Amino acid sequence: MGYRFRNSNIQIINFKFKILSLEFKIYLPIAHRLLPIAFCLLPVLISGCAGGQIAKKEVKTLPWPTYLFNQERQGRTEDTLVPPLRFSTSFMIASAPVFKFFIPYEPAEYSSPAIVDNIVYVGTADKYFYAIDLMKGRKIWEFKTTGAVESSPTVADGRVYFGTGDGVLYCLDTKDGHEIWRFQAATEIISSPAAEGGVVYLNSADDKLYALKAETGEKLWQYSRRYVNKMVMRTFASPAVYGDKVYCSLADGYVIAVEKSSGREVWQKKVSGEGKGGAARFTPTIDNGIVYCINGDGLLIALDAENGEEKWRFDIIKINDFTVSKGYIFIAGYDGSIIAMNKASGEIIWRRRVGQGIPVSLIAADNYVIVVSNYKRETFYSSTAGSYADMFDSEHGIRIWNENIDSTTSTSLAAAYNHLFLVTDNGYLRIYKKQ
Repeated sequence: MGYRFRNSNIQIINFKFKILSLEFKIYLPIAHRLLPIAFCLLPVLISGCAGGQIAKKEVKTLPWPTYLFNQERQGRTEDTLVPPLRFSTSFMIASAPVFKFFIPYEPAEYSSPAIVDNIVYVGTADKYFYAIDLMKGRKIWEFKTTGAVESSPTVADGRVYFGTGDGVLYCLDTKDGHEIWRFQAATEIISSPAAEGGVVYLNSADDKLYALKAETGEKLWQYSRRYVNKMVMRTFASPAVYGDKVYCSLADGYVIAVEKSSGREVWQKKVSGEGKGGAARFTPTIDNGIVYCINGDGLLIALDAENGEEKWRFDIIKINDFTVSKGYIFIAGYDGSIIAMNKASGEIIWRRRVGQGIPVSLIAADNYVIVVSNYKRETFYSSTAGSYADMFDSEHGIRIWNENIDSTTSTSLAAAYNHLFLVTDNGYLRIYKKQ
C-alpha cells in the first residue's frame, strides 16, 4: 500500500501477538512408574533449559545514521533482523513520472535513507526532503529544496545534512526541519556528507573536498585537484573518515587521503583501469587500517590506509558493490554472483547467485547478507523492469528470503531498528520487518 505525503497523515495499525505457554503434567496413576526415569532425566532437562536460555538471541536495535552505516562506510550493522522478512508498508515520497517528448520518464532516486531515533530521513529527485516517524507511520515534516536530492543524508547531533543538484549543502534541524544554514558549492553535491567532531566533510562533482564547521557552515578548508578537465565523470563517491584522515575517490581515477585538520594531501593513488567498470559505488570503505575501493575496471583493490600502497586486488570477477564484515568480505558481481571471502586469507568460503538481475546494493546486517538487484525482461511485445531482493546466511550462503519488487532501484539498502529500508526508482520508500 502506498501513500502520498503532501498534505496527508498516515496511520498504520500495530498488531500485538501473545504466545501461549505450554504446561506439562504427569498423571498421578503412573507417576510412580515415571519417577525413576524422571530423576535420571532431570539433569539433562535442566541443562537443556539453561542452554536454551543462554542460546536465546539478544535483540539489538541500532540506528543507521549515514550512507553505508558509519563514517568509515563499512555497510554493516549488528542491528537484529529476523528472517523471513515481510513487506510492512510503503510511502510515496516522489512525484509521478514526468513526460519528456511525450514519453513517461521516471528520474532515478539516488538518496538512500538515514534512520535515527526511529525517524527516517530521505530526499527525492523532485526536490523534497522528508522526516518520517517509523513507529507511527506518518510524516513529521517536509522541506522543499532548490535542487534534486540525490545525496544520501547524514544525521548527527540533532541535525541532518544533505546536498542537492544545484550545489547546495543543507543543514536542517531534525525536530522540525527548519533550515539552520546552507553552503553553496560550484557544482552539484551528490555525495553523502560525513560528520565527525563538529566538522562536516563533503565533496562536490568537480572533485573538490570541503571541511565545514558543523555549527555554522563556515568553510574550514578546501582541497582541489591540480588538473583541468572539462568533462568530469559523474560518480557517486562519498568521503570516508578514519583516524586523522579523510579518504575519497575522485573522478580522475585517484584515491586520496588528506589530513582532517588541514586538508593537506597525505597520499594519492591511481587505481582506475583502462576500461569502465560502471560500478554504481565508488565510495571507499576503511576497515582495520585498510582502504577498500572499486576501480574503473570493476576490480576490488585494498590499499594501506597510512601510505596508500596497494596490498592486493580481487580480479576474479568484475564487482558492483561489497561490504567488509567480521572476518569476511562480501562481494556482489556483475554476473549476479555473491561471494563470501575470508578477509585474512583470501579464501572463497561460498559463492551463490542472486535470484535474478545485476546487483545494485549489498549490505551486511546481523548474521545476514542482503542484496538488491535490478532486472529487465524483454519480449517482442513488451518490456518489464524491476528489482529483486535476496537475503543469505552470512556463514553458509543459504538463501533464506527473497522478494520481487515492481520497480528498479538505484539507492543503497539500509537496516535499522529491526527493519529493512529500500527506496525504489518509482518514488516509494519500502519498509520490511519480521513476519
